[in-house]
Amino acid sequence: MWRRLLGFGLVTLLASLGAWTAPAGALAGSATKVVHYRGYSLAVPESWPVYRLDTHPMTCVRFNRHAVYLGRPGIEQRCPAHAAGRTEAILVEPLQARASGAAAGATGAALPAPSAVGAAAGDRSSAQLVNAARGVVVTATWSRHPAVIRRALDVRSLVGVVRGGPRPAPTATAANALAQPGQVYRGLGFDPCSTPSSGQMSAWGASPYRAIGVYLGGANLACSQPNLTAAWVSRESAAGWHLIPTYVGLQAPSNSCGCASISPGSAASEGAAAARDAIAQAQAVGLGAGNPIYDDMEAYNPGGSTPAVLSFLAAWTARLHASGYKSGVYSSSSSGIADLASRYGTGYLEPDDLWIANWNGVRNTADPNVPSGDWVSHQRLHQYNGGVDETYGGVTINIDGDYLDGATAAAGSFAPALAAAPTLSVSPAADGSIDLYPSWLGSGQVSSWQVMAGTSPTSLTALGQPVAASNATEIVVHNAYHYFAVRAFGAAGQLLGTSPPAVTRRFVAIFGARAFVPRQGLAELPVGCFSPVPCLVTTTITTGRRRLVKTGPEVIPVSGGFVYYNLSPTGRTMLNRAKHHRLHVQITVRDASGISATRQLNLIRFATSGPNPAGAVTQSQALRIIGGTDFVSAGGTGGTLAACFAASPCNPSTTITAAGTVIAHTTAGFLGVNELGYVPFTLTAAGHTLLTRAPGNQLPATVAITTGGATATAQVALVSFN
Repeated sequence: MWRRLLGFGLVTLLASLGAWTAPAGALAGSATKVVHYRGYSLAVPESWPVYRLDTHPMTCVRFNRHAVYLGRPGIEQRCPAHAAGRTEAILVEPLQARASGAAAGATGAALPAPSAVGAAAGDRSSAQLVNAARGVVVTATWSRHPAVIRRALDVRSLVGVVRGGPRPAPTATAANALAQPGQVYRGLGFDPCSTPSSGQMSAWGASPYRAIGVYLGGANLACSQPNLTAAWVSRESAAGWHLIPTYVGLQAPSNSCGCASISPGSAASEGAAAARDAIAQAQAVGLGAGNPIYDDMEAYNPGGSTPAVLSFLAAWTARLHASGYKSGVYSSSSSGIADLASRYGTGYLEPDDLWIANWNGVRNTADPNVPSGDWVSHQRLHQYNGGVDETYGGVTINIDGDYLDGATAAAGSFAPALAAAPTLSVSPAADGSIDLYPSWLGSGQVSSWQVMAGTSPTSLTALGQPVAASNATEIVVHNAYHYFAVRAFGAAGQLLGTSPPAVTRRFVAIFGARAFVPRQGLAELPVGCFSPVPCLVTTTITTGRRRLVKTGPEVIPVSGGFVYYNLSPTGRTMLNRAKHHRLHVQITVRDASGISATRQLNLIRFATSGPNPAGAVTQSQALRIIGGTDFVSAGGTGGTLAACFAASPCNPSTTITAAGTVIAHTTAGFLGVNELGYVPFTLTAAGHTLLTRAPGNQLPATVAITTGGATATAQVALVSFN
């Protein structure tokens, strides 16, 4: 499936590239040539090949190679087995009647290209635009050199934006359709890079296959899809072909294909956005609710990428379920599939079906990384080979081979049976928060969700206010309760149902948006241990491919403490040379049990001299201060690391005194149950003056935080950083 990977997205005004600076390197500075098509001209690097599709209609239009394609992509393209990634490429097609009225009179308004397949909103690496005066539609993609595209298309002359319209309306499903929406199919299937024409599908009626993968869109889709329309879906469903709708969205952070990747800090929101777009693309070709949609998560290096991938896929599943679709995931047996299998039965929101890529040539759904008792109710597909040419009815197509015993799609929709009660999945995040995914398959009556939480399944109480169901495929809470549930309410406020309690699994977390590093000596990293026993963790810090820190095992008490580390000489040099002495890194903390947390944050250098004046600490049972240093920005804002062990969330107020003067007093803090976090404060003008004059950049101060009747007090050092 590598050939599907390319950033090929929803319409974006290409003129936005005009503000980008020209990249360094030979590509941007190479000699150019002018290419003409129907009176439209563009200047591209001289080395780029030009493919004329009208005379060579079987040319595969792919965007992972530098090229210019002129004409409409053929309906019977010969695409290679492996076309990975994305780069700078341009397709120019005739506008014809398809765009009539969409941008009348405009000289360059964005419009979906006739052969384009939409991708997630926000994709910044592809665009479609129409030049009505010349009667052409232009699709452009880019990777590291957007200025090449800017120069080629002279985008500064383009004006007007028309957001992507829908595909042609779905046609009615034939009454004698053999394939049904959401139907389980057991047998052979294949998936090509570009959807075959109906003529090719008819010829392949002589094949042993009765299922076919079709690629709806996504930020990393590689091949154009001129044949995938509502009419095609209706026709092939009626002919008995079972469809496997697949969405090639953002890939793992560690992908090696140069693909647009998940941002670890935004994985859940990106997964939900991908699902929303996949649903829109499915509906545009007549695949309604009740059908499955499979996310294509290509092979990656497990470990550092695992948390982001799992968060992305959980949100993907939650959003699909909320709209009545089944969720599927395609991935490599040894990466995405293994990671999903490791979370089976833990409370993680699992996809309904797995599509396992394991090219072992065996036509069954068994896999060494998926226990035989998991996803066992006709919930598996197996891609057993790839990149092979096969010929039936005189038509040759390059395919991957599949054996199916799972959900497939067809034109139309069906309402799934109403589940007896809502369900809730609990997924701890790397920053210590808890992601809750409520759903109720088949119910369209839910107006709001009320989160319930407690220390036992029989002592759950309401947590916060109800959340509108339309916005609640993911609910983030900052309370590490052992048990959660949700209540579903209707529009009139009536209780519709309550989910069974879900238990929070053991996890570790990394706190804060930044980590402070002294000019010399050990640095501290606040780490949470949410476990019945202390955690034994190792810590790795990297930037790019450079490893800056690798610690030995360190014990972290239950709920949390500090990891101590020393930057390597290379790391210190990079931090010293970084702009404003801030270095963006990735940190992974891994417990001996195998659980881990990975976050991306900034290392920030600070300098002090002399002994740390931190002293006595007085803790309460419900509230504790962690550490002896509070860092303060040049603007006077800072935070005290504290932990809340009360039965309900803490709302601490903070008072800081120094030299007999109150230099900060705030009442805006929040700490969830069993949460470590920073209670913010802002120094007064007097406090700011005292800190700037403090010897060795260390101001002795007393911090008192109070919530309810609980107070914790500590003598700390206030340290300034830029």
